[in-house]
Amino acid sequence: MSRYFSILMASAALLPVGALAQTTHGQTGDVQSGDVQPGDIVVTAQRYEQRLQDVPLSVSVVGAKELEARGVTDLKDLQYSVPGFSAYDFGAGRQTVQLRGIATTIGASTVGVYFDETPLALDTSADAFNVRLLDLERVEVLRGPQATLYGKGSMGGTIRYIPAAPNLGSVGGSFEGEYSTTRYGADNYKAVGVLNLPLATDVAGVRLVAGYERIGGYIDNAATGERNINSADIYSLRGTLLVRPWDRFSASLLAMYQKSKQANQDFGVGYRTTSTLGSPTNDRYTLLQGKASYDLDFAELSASTSYIDRSNVTQFDLSAFFVPALVGGLGLPPGFIDAVGLTGYTDFSIYNSEVRLASTGSGRFGWQIGATRETLKVHQFGSTFTQPGSLPFAIIASDDARRSKSHALYGEVNYAFTPQLKATAGLRYFNETKKREIVSTNFGLTTTDVGKDNYETVNPRFNLAYEISPDSMLFLNIAKGFRSGGFNQTSAGGGVIPVPPSYEPDKIWTYELGTKHQLFRNKLTLEGSVYRSLWSNVQSNNFAPGSQIIIVNNSGHVAGWGVDLSAIARPAPDLTLTGTYGWNNLEFDEATADKEVGDPVDGAVRNSWSASLDYRPALSDSVTGLFRIDYQHAGKGQFTFRNLAAGQVVERPRRDLVNLRVGAAFGPVEVALFANNLFNEKAPIIIGPFSTILENVEQRPRVIGVNAGARF
Repeated sequence: MSRYFSILMASAALLPVGALAQTTHGQTGDVQSGDVQPGDIVVTAQRYEQRLQDVPLSVSVVGAKELEARGVTDLKDLQYSVPGFSAYDFGAGRQTVQLRGIATTIGASTVGVYFDETPLALDTSADAFNVRLLDLERVEVLRGPQATLYGKGSMGGTIRYIPAAPNLGSVGGSFEGEYSTTRYGADNYKAVGVLNLPLATDVAGVRLVAGYERIGGYIDNAATGERNINSADIYSLRGTLLVRPWDRFSASLLAMYQKSKQANQDFGVGYRTTSTLGSPTNDRYTLLQGKASYDLDFAELSASTSYIDRSNVTQFDLSAFFVPALVGGLGLPPGFIDAVGLTGYTDFSIYNSEVRLASTGSGRFGWQIGATRETLKVHQFGSTFTQPGSLPFAIIASDDARRSKSHALYGEVNYAFTPQLKATAGLRYFNETKKREIVSTNFGLTTTDVGKDNYETVNPRFNLAYEISPDSMLFLNIAKGFRSGGFNQTSAGGGVIPVPPSYEPDKIWTYELGTKHQLFRNKLTLEGSVYRSLWSNVQSNNFAPGSQIIIVNNSGHVAGWGVDLSAIARPAPDLTLTGTYGWNNLEFDEATADKEVGDPVDGAVRNSWSASLDYRPALSDSVTGLFRIDYQHAGKGQFTFRNLAAGQVVERPRRDLVNLRVGAAFGPVEVALFANNLFNEKAPIIIGPFSTILENVEQRPRVIGVNAGARF
């Protein structure tokens, strides 16, 4: 019962440049004085500073200027610039992401997520943190398994949000305001303010960020006559204190708070819903992080610790499931119960800490070692309710307490055989102990299940890079990724039919050959890779024997090839053209209880491509024009549940989106008119019914508005 309830509910960084810079001079490929040329991007994808061109991995970076130029505020907007990346959401704060076709409908996320030094990945993929992209220095998207440096969940890749750090030398800031209207729907508003204050010049400073977003609804309720019922409000606050009392030592404290409230999720058909009950989703979290670094001459010692407190509430309308059963099965009089809803509450407490020692120096040999520890506490509880009458028992209910403690040891070494040929080898040991106690009710019958298990894994990476020139590279990367295991409800079999009490971790190996080029003095940047992924012991949905309760088994095997391509052209100083392409053919090559041979990975997008044009001509000495157009195509996908009686296949249709932005910059002030989803693409994000989603997940219609911002 609890696993069934959980499925219902689930369906329902490092330091930025100029902050606590982790400058590890002994790491091969490290940025040295004079290495960075105009147009170069500096990243910390391998946990030390490098030019993006020198990172022998498939990495996409979207910097602050690019985020601003695209009008990006949400992770799903990055689909326009990252090959192989796809996202879909049900409403504010309910988002699922995938990279390179590695996707899931059960268990933990297959993409690692970091905010600065703090990991945000959770054991339930539908509970992903909704981070607003406000005042970020950049977003780094590392494609392919990243378990060695970034831990569990990084099977398809890792996303890193790098916040802007305090500037210790000058007062500054910015303000942004936005108004827009949604076709068929309500108005939207946004206001964001940033203030940077040095407390002691070049020694200490703070940076404060505050944002409010009103996301107008566009779905009407045909049953009640209410309009635009899926409007949402999002509040964001962040503050960072940076202290650098002397050259060798730096420390910072970061506090972030975010709250989102949405009266109804984005469910409907043709922008209308017939649901008699609301489907609200409310989410709140507070993140506290501290970190410090010290230069020991031979190595850089850094440490970080963080705490996250989070709670959310979600509701679904299950009337179509249960009202016919209550009236027909229990003989209740018609009209006694017309509606059945499910409300779930989840509280999270997460502690993380990490310490790392990375070599410095100028030799051929470099290294880094580190250790991490995490404590996770999750309490999920909820129950059905009925209207207008009530029952003397709960139809379904669950009180689910989960605890886990994990630690990891990791290290990497790199060696330059020649100035052109460099190798890196890394290893991560991970150990996790999980406990779970579930008290669940199914039509008044209560059962209790207790599980405890330990999971451990060793995850290697090997990389070989050859620099054809300082601006051209070939690389080979072999890496393993993994997800931890978990527990089933053993009482699902009624105590007669055995149910596996737990399921094991699944793992993926990806073999990748890539190339990167910066040509014509950075006027043309090209990147491409071809890879093969082998995903084994796949965690799959199943029904307990003789029951409708969902459990998880390790079964099946997924294999396939993939290609990532991206290009950036700057034929003139005021013109930038970009293009990306992502393709994969991952599919099951072994049959499982819910998949047949040839079925694709659930929700995965096999073909996607994007293009953009950004033109900023000088109209006068103080005025710069702005014209930008972005296009993104995502191919179709599907969710396959062949263990249902009807062998359900849920479609995720193809879609084509175009955004347009036109305006001008008057010194520090910029004003732009914009249109998102310019041609009003109507294809639903998901075609229902899908688990507890009885209707479609609707695509937001065209949004037209004006944005104005200023810096000081």
